[in-house]
Amino acid sequence: MRISCVTASYVGDVLGYPGELDWGRAMSLMAQAPLLETIEGLLVRLEPARLEGIEFIFPHIAPTSITPALATEVQRRLAERGMVCCACAGGLPDPVQDAWGCAALFQTARLLEAPLIAGHIHVQALGPLSAMCQRFGVRVAYENGTERDAQEMLAAVEGGDEWVGMNIDTGNIAARGGDPVQAIRELGRRIMHVHLKDVPSVGSHDCVALGHGIVDVPGVVRALREIGYDGWLSIEIETGDHDPSADIAESAETLRRLLRE
Repeated sequence: MRISCVTASYVGDVLGYPGELDWGRAMSLMAQAPLLETIEGLLVRLEPARLEGIEFIFPHIAPTSITPALATEVQRRLAERGMVCCACAGGLPDPVQDAWGCAALFQTARLLEAPLIAGHIHVQALGPLSAMCQRFGVRVAYENGTERDAQEMLAAVEGGDEWVGMNIDTGNIAARGGDPVQAIRELGRRIMHVHLKDVPSVGSHDCVALGHGIVDVPGVVRALREIGYDGWLSIEIETGDHDPSADIAESAETLRRLLRE
């Protein structure tokens, strides 16, 4: 397993870390910000975490802003740091209802050579989404939001297939009162990607460094090993009142220690 970070962790950047996050405003401002300048600033702050990959949230690489030349430059800057774009993150529209909008996000992932899109997806049927994945050669991993267990997650994508699987968000499950360790064991090989998030209590969506909340992080790593998962562990620490860089670096070190055990 390799360690990355979701750039959604920095949602508070454009708002000045006011405390409470206005996600709609933040997404709009991120999409308008200078792409290379923003990404370079994130990479500099993430250097102490010694990550192997990064997962860009779509507003940081907006389809209306990114070009092949910009994508190449982003990849060059990642390569200089020994990193890759391991995934793109964000919501996907239903390809039946918005085929062109959906295709634009897949094209963005292809530009960055990201093998997977992880996020909340809104589809009425699995078939058209799976066909879009095959068209672009990019898989989709459904991220749990309101779901409390594996069965609810699977129901959202009709069980999935070789192109559409699961992105388990440990913090989201814990915040709903579910057990992420049990969900991992039940989802098994359907898990394509992992967002490692910790929260302070059931009902809270505040994020804390891994190991500082209610998520059994060692148990999560053990369960992932048990099912044979060998993909990315994307740290996600969305903070409204402070820069999360130190929390991300601490969490990365926690994961490295657990992976050595």
